Amino acid sequence: MKRRIAATAALLLALGPALAGCGRTAYACADWVDFDDAQKMYDEAVLVVAGTAGGADGRVEFDTGPGDRHRVEIDTVLKGELEASELWAASPRDYCVEHPPQPADDPIPTGERVLLFLRPAAGMPQDLDEVRAWSTLTPRAGVLAFPEGSEPPFDTGG
Repeated sequence: MKRRIAATAALLLALGPALAGCGRTAYACADWVDFDDAQKMYDEAVLVVAGTAGGADGRVEFDTGPGDRHRVEIDTVLKGELEASELWAASPRDYCVEHPPQPADDPIPTGERVLLFLRPAAGMPQDLDEVRAWSTLTPRAGVLAFPEGSEPPFDTGG
């Protein structure tokens, strides 16, 4: 009996460091595309809207880590086919940096009118109205200030 307990204790000591990390969530690291200007973001986005985001209300899980979810009231759809007057949007975060993002680092501002350059957070449905959550293009690209009366800083090709 003592031998079995000693063997179990030795096994736990050997596996302990490996098991200690099991409760942590691991995120994938990404090489994010740099967008030089709004035209490149417009060209890459599936959906571009002008609207105002409410405060963070939940999270959207990305491979790179969770992003804060915002309900966005849509004023105008500038690219894409969307009938909805609001949507859920989040910005992916980059947790593979020396100082991981904090809640104050959320790139989607609350209460300000912005342009959002978006893609579905998961998959690509046939109908854009079926998308449950939208993602900005990268943690650093996909949101531009867009005060009332502003002209879009890109050519829509139309």
